[in-house]
Parts: sequence; structure tokens; C-alpha cells
Amino acid sequence: MNIAVFTDTYKPEINGVITSIEIFRRQLESKGHTVYLFCPSYFGRETVAENVYRFPSTPYLFKKMSERRFVFPSLKVFWKLRKMEIDVIHSQVPANTGVFAILLSRFRRIPHVHTYHTLFMEYRHYMPVPRPVAVWLIEEISRRYCGRCQRVISPSMRIRRELERYGVNAPIDVIPTGIDIDPNRKITPESTIRTRHGIPKDRKLLLFVGRIGREKNISFLLRVMKMLAARRNDLCLMVVGDGPDRKRHLRELSSLKLELNKDIVFTGYVKRDEVFSYFKAAEVFTFASLTETQGLVLLEAMSMGTPVVAIDAMGVSDLLADGRGGILCSLNEEEFAAQVERLLDDRALYEQKVTEANLKAEEWSIERMAERLLESYSRARSDFRLNRHARFNKPRLHPPAPPLDPETEI
Repeated sequence: MNIAVFTDTYKPEINGVITSIEIFRRQLESKGHTVYLFCPSYFGRETVAENVYRFPSTPYLFKKMSERRFVFPSLKVFWKLRKMEIDVIHSQVPANTGVFAILLSRFRRIPHVHTYHTLFMEYRHYMPVPRPVAVWLIEEISRRYCGRCQRVISPSMRIRRELERYGVNAPIDVIPTGIDIDPNRKITPESTIRTRHGIPKDRKLLLFVGRIGREKNISFLLRVMKMLAARRNDLCLMVVGDGPDRKRHLRELSSLKLELNKDIVFTGYVKRDEVFSYFKAAEVFTFASLTETQGLVLLEAMSMGTPVVAIDAMGVSDLLADGRGGILCSLNEEEFAAQVERLLDDRALYEQKVTEANLKAEEWSIERMAERLLESYSRARSDFRLNRHARFNKPRLHPPAPPLDPETEI
């Protein structure tokens, strides 16, 4: 099968959407399928790669979205795509390249699948419009865009229910990204990581990995660390990643207001391959985001045998509802700090969570999820042959194949 993936975000950016694209792409190619990627250019900062085609682009004008790209059409790229025998178009973001995907699907008569990665309602603070307008825009764009696809893929049941509330009438398949488990992955020694960041051997590492933005609720973790530092002196919180809040807001909060200079380390950007070494070096992975769609980073931590303490919120609760591999907490700093201490001080409990974390990571393998994705592609092609094309809010001549039934409430 030849698959054309359209995305508004790709390397050298680092985020969950790109991680999902890359994991699925490698797995599909290992099964003999060809994946063509259509994405933005980044003023020459990107590397040339096979089957990756770049649209000209520019950063968004408003500051809060300066990391994202506004993509322009390219006759050169479209001409190359015209010569490809594409079986399925798969869009990843309902923005510029997503519009290109819709148009190409219609004009070239190719079935279109869309993955709704992000619950945009939780990111409306980035939109330079009043809140009621942002809410209306998000629901309307989501409903209309998804309604023009043969199938929609949701990373979790929570997202699927939200799309159904918006009025999306396309079949919605629940397919999490899954975890790419590599037993031969090269791991940097813990001592090297500690030396690199000046962390003493007697400090136990708490870890956060992700985009350093408001939606990740990292300030909550800093306040938790302030509580822990008042009770004990053997902990250090390491914040791995970069984003708009790192250089000013969080550094000021940690050093000036909370006085945690010796207890917090901001690493900045770390290469993805090396992030797993940080997971391995940590005692506990801490996570306070309230806006996750599937909590892929939690699975990555668990794949390295690192248990999790996280806020019981969207995406994360789907993953840890059974209590295996980690502990869920309410949005309460004292409770969160207490659970971190409980996990660190109860060795039997800690070893149990480590074992559970490894087993859960294996259960959520990318091999299993890629098979479900291929089944969704096949159903999209079948729906397309019956209906010619998705028609937003128009009656279908034939009923589409029902959504894939998730084996669990993922």
C-alpha cells in the first residue's frame, strides 16, 4: 500500500504528533508499505530524507504559535505527488496541509483518513481571539473537517466521545500510537547524565519529559517539588524539553519565587534517541498535564522500567485506570507529593510498579496498533468505493463500515 501522510509539523520540531508519525511510519515500512511524507520546510534546518517532501512555510505571526508553521502550496510538490500511485491519504493536523489533503483526496479520488491527535479545546489559549469565538471555531472546524474524511482515528475513547459531541458523522476508530520497544536501544549511563547536569549521586531523580508549555502544567510539578524539598534533601526534579515557557516563566518561578535552584534542572532540548536514557536514569516519572490525548510519553517511561505518578486527567486516566505501572492523583499538590514519597520509600511497592510498567509497555506495542491502522485504511478504501467520497452532513448511499471496536477503553 502507498500512503501519503500530510502534517503541519515535522522534524526538526519535536512533539507527540511527530513521534506518532515516525513510530507508525517505521512500522508500516517494515511491513513492506511505502509512506510518503508531506510537511513544512524550516528554512534549511531540516535534513534531506527519502520520501519526505517539503512545502514552503513561514512561522505564524502571533507569538504563542511562533513554533508552528503556516504552509503554502507548492506546484513542485503537487507535481511529484501527481505521479505517485497513492492508495490512502492520511492527514495529521486539520490546518494548511490538512486542507491540501482534503482537496487532493477529492480531486484525485483517493480515500482520506485523519488522525485527531489533539483536543484543541484545551489549547484555545494560544488562539488570538476571544474564548467563545475560539470554542465555536474549534468545534466547527473539527466537525466540518472530520466530516469530509472516510474515517477518523482517535488516540483515545475520550477524544472519540468529544468528536461525537461536536457532531462528527464519520466513523471514528480508536487507535493509540503504541510504543516502539527496542531491546537493542543504546542507553547512556546514568553516571554520565548526572555528571552532565551536575546532579549528585545521593539525589534521586524525578523526571518530566515534554514540551515546556502552559498546557503541560509544569508549574504544578515545581510546587510539588517545593513541598518535597521542605521535607527531604535527597530529590532532584529534571525537566527535559524545550518550549515557550522554559526560558522565562518556569525559570523565574523555580529560582525567584520557589527558590529551588539546587533542586530543579532544566536540560533544554534532548535528542529523542537519548531521551530513553533519561527515562532509565530516573526513579519516578512525574506528569501533571491535563490535556493529553493518550499519554504516549508515560508509556515510553514505563518501557524503560520507570513507574509513573500522574494527574488523573484526560488521556492519562485511560492509560493508568487499572493502577498498573503507576499511581494516579487528583489535582492536589499535597496528595501528589505524598504519592511520590510513598513510591520512593516503599521498596516492595516500587518493584511491583516497575514490573507492571514493563509488562504494560509490551501490551501497548506499535506492532499491534499498526495492524489496527492498516485495518482502518482498508475500511476507508472500501467506504470510498461505495460512496465515492465523504460528504459532510449528507446522506450516504451505503452505510460505512462501523468503527473498529476498541478491545479496551483506551
